[in-house]
Amino acid sequence: MQPFKVISADEQDDIVVGFMLAQERDVFCHDLNQTRYTALLTTLPAGPFREKIQGLLDSTIARKAEVEAIIAETDKQLPSVGRMNASILRVKK
Repeated sequence: MQPFKVISADEQDDIVVGFMLAQERDVFCHDLNQTRYTALLTTLPAGPFREKIQGLLDSTIARKAEVEAIIAETDKQLPSVGRMNASILRVKK
């Protein structure tokens, strides 16, 4: 990463950690939705609502895969464990 004149190392850590937190929350919500939609499909009769839920499940699975790929790349940008833990405390205030 290039050196910055104004953004401190702590701020850089906070940005990356905050981004990772958002991505993990995103994939967590996709997990919830995937579980919910899958359960619904076991009981819904054929029809427009079932088709809509199937479409939501399909798009959720695709989006979840995208977010997981982003998380894998972001993981490489995280600061060391000690700096990351300090950043988590700052970001979650």
